[in-house]
Amino acid sequence: MRIGELARATGTTTRALRYYEEHGLLHPERSSNGYRSYPPDAVKVVENIRLLLAAGLTTEDLLLLGDCLRDEVIGDHRCDDPAAKIEVFEQRLAVIQRRIDDLTAVREQLLARLADLRAPAAVARRGRCAKLRDATAERPRELLSGAA
Repeated sequence: MRIGELARATGTTTRALRYYEEHGLLHPERSSNGYRSYPPDAVKVVENIRLLLAAGLTTEDLLLLGDCLRDEVIGDHRCDDPAAKIEVFEQRLAVIQRRIDDLTAVREQLLARLADLRAPAAVARRGRCAKLRDATAERPRELLSGAA
């Protein structure tokens, strides 16, 4: 199939397909006129590439998967040697976990800072409310005594 057909079949652009080819993820044959020709399994390869890139893997990660890109990424795994897939997934999961840990730490810092920022405002509001309450309590006495 030609590049335009593959783009339509996978819901991607020809530019993205050329990018995947430049990075060694797709391997089309070239006809005598220079047109790219993709095998039928290229649809599965492109779907897997898009899925894995969206999941946070890099093109370098995907290169390590080699022929496993023709495999079902979710569901049945038919790689002859899944070691590369296992290694890449474990590495990527470790990176994701570090990001989660970093974001959790930042979240905790922001929550603590927000609590610190709100604390003086809450004290000040309580103080203003107490002063207002006291002033309001004195007002009726002034009126009754004629001091107003």
